[in-house]
Amino acid sequence: MARGALIFLFIVGWSATAAMSEPAARQRVVLADPDPELRHAMEQALAPWHLEIVIEGPPPADAAMAQERADVDTARFVVWRQGDELVVYDRELGFTEQRTSQAGMLDPPTAAAAALTIKTMMRLPPPPPPPPPPTETPTSSEGPAASSFEVRIQAGIATRIAHGSETDLMARFGGAAEIRPWAGSSWRFGLAGDGGTSASVEHASFKGTWSEWAVLGLVSWTYTRDAWEFEPHAGGGIRSSRLDGAEMNGVRRESATLPTARGGLWVRWRAFRWTFGAALDVDGSFGTPTYSKTGAPAEIFRVPGVGVELGAVVAVDL
Repeated sequence: MARGALIFLFIVGWSATAAMSEPAARQRVVLADPDPELRHAMEQALAPWHLEIVIEGPPPADAAMAQERADVDTARFVVWRQGDELVVYDRELGFTEQRTSQAGMLDPPTAAAAALTIKTMMRLPPPPPPPPPPTETPTSSEGPAASSFEVRIQAGIATRIAHGSETDLMARFGGAAEIRPWAGSSWRFGLAGDGGTSASVEHASFKGTWSEWAVLGLVSWTYTRDAWEFEPHAGGGIRSSRLDGAEMNGVRRESATLPTARGGLWVRWRAFRWTFGAALDVDGSFGTPTYSKTGAPAEIFRVPGVGVELGAVVAVDL
């Protein structure tokens, strides 16, 4: 009797543990695909089922590897692309299904169609009913799209060619932070800043250096083709110019804050959340001053009104 009671308690305990862990498995989907458009489309298509989309690792080679991935992540489904086919592995039913799709990076309409195909292959039951409306007026205006925000952090290094009194070459170091506020949108908005090395100035008894830094607001639009991204951008802000040195026997310092505009293009190659590429920017500053020798018309330095930057960038999407 004692042995039978122990066996019964073991079976009951195991069943309770399985029942507690199974809901978590049913609500998690592993997406082994780095395409952000597919991720956003799946989040929208599967939202009524409250499924958690987990981005992890390269695509599995076969169903056995997919089962291991699902076991490790306690997920019911593993989704990936094999060439131009969508593949869905169901851990609960132990089967794999494939449907024709498209290889490479997806545009928003194609990603939405792929997400609907994935939902069909999952054979999900009817979604649970929505929760009852709140009895009180909400105090926040945030909508359900808040989770669709994507933040891009970027760093870059470039060579800047600026023409004023003469043509100067300077190394530049910069960064940017942008947000994509809507799921499936190609628009991003953010801030960028850069600074760099100084240029030597020696004219009309003046000897010193000139330097500058800039802060700008940016807007960009991204076109994707396979793993490549082409992102034209434009913006405006301020550029701070500073001239430091010695004139004859005295110290001379001049500074100016100038309105500036920028237009350019980023070309990137995507690897999961990371992108690597090149940048080309053209800057224009307005109201640039010209500094002359004290008490004489001889020109010391003319602040460049136009600059061209060519360099490399690396960014990560969060």
